[in-house]
Amino acid sequence: MTALATPTDSPAFTPVDRPVEKLTPEAAAAPIIAAVDDSEASTAAVDAAVQLGAETGAPLVFVYVRRGPVGLLGAPIYQRRLTSAMARARAVLDRALSTAARADVTAEAEILEGSPHKRILELARDRGAQLVVVGRRRRKIGRGVSHAVVRTARRPVIVAQGLTRSLVERAA
Repeated sequence: MTALATPTDSPAFTPVDRPVEKLTPEAAAAPIIAAVDDSEASTAAVDAAVQLGAETGAPLVFVYVRRGPVGLLGAPIYQRRLTSAMARARAVLDRALSTAARADVTAEAEILEGSPHKRILELARDRGAQLVVVGRRRRKIGRGVSHAVVRTARRPVIVAQGLTRSLVERAA
C-alpha cells in the first residue's frame, strides 16, 4: 500500500492509484528523495520511488541516515561500529541503486548522519525535491520517522507500506 500525504496540520493518507503524468523537463530535474534503511518498509519505499521515477522520468536520490555510534567506549570500539554502520549503509544503498538500474531510472545515493527526519527534509530542501518517499514501520512505542517527516515536510510525502513489486517485477 502506498499513500500520498500532503503537508497539512493533520496529515491525510489517500491511495495513489491514478496514472502519473510525465513531467516537464524543468520539473523532471527536481529529484524524488527516497529514505532507505535495512527494513521491509524501506523495500516498499524503494519500490514506490522507482515506480514513480519510471512513470514521471524524475531522477531519484536514495538517502540512508544513520545515527552516529556512541563514542563513550573508546576509539577502537567507535571505529569498529562506524565501519560496520557504513558497510551496512553501502549495502542497503547498493540494493536500492540496482533496483533503480533494473527499471532504467536515474538514481544516486547519499549517506548522512544525524536525526533521520531532520536530515531527510534538509536534503529534500537542499536538492529542491518534488517529493519525499519514506517507508512506514509499525512501532509499539512512540512515533516513527515517517510520522515526523509527514508532519514537518513542506512538500508532498509518499508513505509506502507493504511491497509494491509491480513495476520492478516487469523490469526484471
